Amino acid sequence: MGADPRTPVYARIDSDFSQHVENVMNMVSQPSVSQTGEGITEMAEQLCQRLRALGADVRAVPTGGHPIVYGLWDVGAPRTVLFYILYDVQPATPAGWIVPPFEPAIVDLPDLGPSIVGRGTINSKGSLCAFINVLETMVACGQRPPVNIRFMIEGEEELGSPSLPAFIREHADELKACDAVFQPFTGQNSAGQPLVYMGSKGLIYLELTCQGGEWGGPVNREIHAMHNAWIGSPGWRLVQALATLKEPGPLERTAVAGWYDDVAPPTPAQERLLEQLNERFRPEVLLRDQDTLRFKLPPETPPGELVRHYLWEPSLNLDGIWGGYTGPGSKTVMPNQVSVKLDIRPVPNMDPEKVLQLLRCHLDSHGFADIAMRVLSRYPWSQSDPESMASRALLDGMAEHCSEPIAVWPRHSGVVPHYLFTRELGLPVAFGGLGHGGRAHSVNEYITVEGLRLHEKAIAAFLYNFAQYE
Repeated sequence: MGADPRTPVYARIDSDFSQHVENVMNMVSQPSVSQTGEGITEMAEQLCQRLRALGADVRAVPTGGHPIVYGLWDVGAPRTVLFYILYDVQPATPAGWIVPPFEPAIVDLPDLGPSIVGRGTINSKGSLCAFINVLETMVACGQRPPVNIRFMIEGEEELGSPSLPAFIREHADELKACDAVFQPFTGQNSAGQPLVYMGSKGLIYLELTCQGGEWGGPVNREIHAMHNAWIGSPGWRLVQALATLKEPGPLERTAVAGWYDDVAPPTPAQERLLEQLNERFRPEVLLRDQDTLRFKLPPETPPGELVRHYLWEPSLNLDGIWGGYTGPGSKTVMPNQVSVKLDIRPVPNMDPEKVLQLLRCHLDSHGFADIAMRVLSRYPWSQSDPESMASRALLDGMAEHCSEPIAVWPRHSGVVPHYLFTRELGLPVAFGGLGHGGRAHSVNEYITVEGLRLHEKAIAAFLYNFAQYE
């Protein structure tokens, strides 16, 4: 039996690690804000240059929005992994940051140690750069990756991936030739416990608007607040409509008729995962990481039941509400239009179109047919098999570099467009990895330096495992 090819790669990650950290900081320092387009073209070209230097045939493919970095590194291996990730980031203004968001620096964070702070470190340039660092390390060791790599790196994920479905349909034959999809992610919480998610909820993001009209209220402009004594308020009307969507009480259960009818119960395999999570899920760590004092469920709720509620509840969240005057001082007005943004997270086997129909029917039947509903984005749910070769390769690769038991979650409540892979292309998805980071979409986003090292080693282990497993 020959020498294990992963051994020199792990050693080279350690010896070259200061350069790997610098690579991440360089990538984070290049803005790539999909909402504004700032730096998008430059980021896509930077990726193409690094991947071409390895020998990959890639290009920045134009779309109706931002380009997708797409191509193949064919090393003649029997198996091909589709590497999917995003290069775009959320906007960031300097307010509240301990370093300028696009001038990353290593900061010694309390209870976490040295960490790279900057916009995109965890979501998701840390993982994107870590994957490329690993490939470059293999080349430096005189190797090539043990699998062919097809790259698909998008620049619109933070916008809801509007160009991705059409792109995947256009390239379906090439993509279906892959054996699995891999999206690395820093999956350890702040206590060091590794977590892996076998799927995700969907997302429907929409806007409701109440405007003055035949029901009452000012139609074309805001008016003096004194008229509320005899003219209806669009603001109060919208609040009344929102109040009908939830049952009274702290659980905030949705009161829309038929809302829960299509929710699929846990499978036997998922029930086994829930039993494990009753032992492995640490509620106190989750609350600490989310800057929250308690769950809305009763304090005595067992950990496994907390997880069950979190993963099987098709949530309806109020993201923001606005209208009228919100500036300094006093300006007493009645706005003619008030809006709210909501997000819905469907679970298997809920159909997003049916969910929207139920919501529209609810508003109409409660006397709010005038309230306009505009859908901004939608993602169906996705589900992966924990017994697939891709999942086993990921879990074993993580276990190789971490002695802490891995908490395998039946799904995640965050949103990723994995439904395009699992439900349209029929490919298994491996989503996760080692390392810790936090504050995605928020100020002082970070990834720990030692977490990055672990992350890279687990990525390498996944690739070797996937090439070898039967």
